[in-house]
Amino acid sequence: MQKTRFKGQDISREDVLEAMERFDAGIRGTFPAKRWRTYAIQHNGRLYPPKETIRLIVGNRAVGSGGESVNSRFRELGFEIVTLSERPEDIPEDPEEDAVETSISLERDLEDNLEANLAQLEAGLVPFKRERLLSRQLDTKTVGIIDLMAVDKAGNIVVIELKAGEASDRVCGQLQRYMGWAQDNLAGTSSVRGIIVANSFTEGAKYAAKVVPNLALKRYSVSFKFVDG
Repeated sequence: MQKTRFKGQDISREDVLEAMERFDAGIRGTFPAKRWRTYAIQHNGRLYPPKETIRLIVGNRAVGSGGESVNSRFRELGFEIVTLSERPEDIPEDPEEDAVETSISLERDLEDNLEANLAQLEAGLVPFKRERLLSRQLDTKTVGIIDLMAVDKAGNIVVIELKAGEASDRVCGQLQRYMGWAQDNLAGTSSVRGIIVANSFTEGAKYAAKVVPNLALKRYSVSFKFVDG
């Protein structure tokens, strides 16, 4: 099987095709045009944004500035890259895209820290472990990618969703989808709980969480430690 490598992860042509299916099923209709202005992957008469496609494959990771560093991976797997428009050199990068990259990077750092210190979130939490399934960035193939999976001291499955900034009521619905999938596919006779970890929550998120007994909201705070360079 032909593969390429990006951010330390092997990627196959089949991985790209699965990401395209997920983009068509749940993202295409709402994807912002301002974040897709220059290049596209052309496949079976449809166009796909390279950076978003590779994000769907590698999960919660910043993918950088895009361009040839991303496009070349798709070419290596036999996909065609087409140019939508040329952006003059003196036009700055899109601030919204920079914000997306920053948010993804923060979420990745939060995920790294939380995975290594689950007990700080709740006493007794340990990483979910099952053959061929990951406790982190678990791709359900149907409802999205789960940030973290854990098991509490009572043996219940805990689905954790991370947001670098403020979480809205939309995140509650997202987590409930993941919880429903975990209940049907992983839990067996165990219960499933959910935790959203964010810097803050909208009023809508707080009200949405009130009516779901097994869904909790947890705020994180950041502290800096300085060392000699």
